[in-house]
This record gives sequence, C-alpha cells and structure tokens, in this order.
Amino acid sequence: SGAESLSNPWAALAVLGIALVLEAASLAGALKESQPFRKQQSLWRWFRSSRQSELLVVVGEDLAALAGLALAFVAVALTMITGMPVFDALGSIGIGILLVAVAIAVGLEVKSLLIGESADPATEQQIREVLLAQPGVAELLHLITLQLGNDVMVAVKARMRPQPSDTALIDAINAAERALRAAVPTVRFCFFEPDIFA
Repeated sequence: SGAESLSNPWAALAVLGIALVLEAASLAGALKESQPFRKQQSLWRWFRSSRQSELLVVVGEDLAALAGLALAFVAVALTMITGMPVFDALGSIGIGILLVAVAIAVGLEVKSLLIGESADPATEQQIREVLLAQPGVAELLHLITLQLGNDVMVAVKARMRPQPSDTALIDAINAAERALRAAVPTVRFCFFEPDIFA
C-alpha cells in the first residue's frame, strides 16, 4: 500500500515533530531579537519596512523551515492515514514552492538593502527633529537618507541662522552633525550643506 512506501512513517513523524519544536524555538528567538526593531508592527509590515538585513534573513529562513516542516508532517501523516502516496508527493511539491517563494521574497528585500534605499520613516523623522532642534539650524531645505546595510548616510541642505564668522558657521554645522550622530547612532556618514534656497 501507499503507507508502506514510507519505510518507517512513525520514525519520520517523530523526527519531524522534534524538528518542528526546535525550529519553533529558533523562530521564537529570532522574533525576540527583532522585537526592539518591530515594536508594534505586524511581522509582515516589519518585513516590508525593516532595514535589518541579517534579521530579515534569519526570520525568513526560520519561517520557511517551520512551514516546510509542518507541510512535511501533514503530508506524511495523511499518507499514513489514507495509504495514498500522492499526499507525500504533494507535500514535497508544496515545500519546494514555499522555499522558492520565501527565497525570492527575502532576496528582493536584501537586494534593496544592499543597493541602498532610504532610511525607515521613523529614523528619517528622528533625524529631521534632531537637526531642527539645533540652535544653528533655521530650516531644513532638503534631507536625503540612504540605508547601507546597518549604516545610514545623510545629506542635508539647511538654512543656517546668521553667524558672526565663517568659523562660527562651521562650528554650528559640526555641532549639528555631532548631535545627530549622538541621537541616531546608525548615522555613519553626514554631508551638510548650508544654503539659503531650496
């Protein structure tokens, strides 16, 4: 019968069950690590907006592995119960499709981080607020951010408050950059241009 096509289905179920528990524990650990970054966001929303490439890969891999193991467990159980090996084959096909889909999704997210994209909106807003709070900064004319892995590059064009000298203007810009790096430690590069027109 089809059930006999699995040499030892009980052993297969036991191994899959243990693997499910271990993979669930691994996923729980990855989700715990991502919690400070996710805050109140849903997992899907965080996955789409996150800039933490290493956590994206770990969580994506753990989710794919857990779902794949669950599919395998159900496929083996149905094959055992019904004696129809078609369930085992369908399970294998489903796992293949799942792994390809997750690989594509994670690949697209990581590719955008490697190529570079703007910082997440919360970080960008924090950068804006920190710069506007500086005594030497009168107005932000342009703010561009670029996420490069875990680092953020910032390009600022700002109207500065009148300063008594060129040296004082440079000091005001340097003070704004120091305050920004202190408030947002992920800012690795900052390019600051004083101007009066956007």
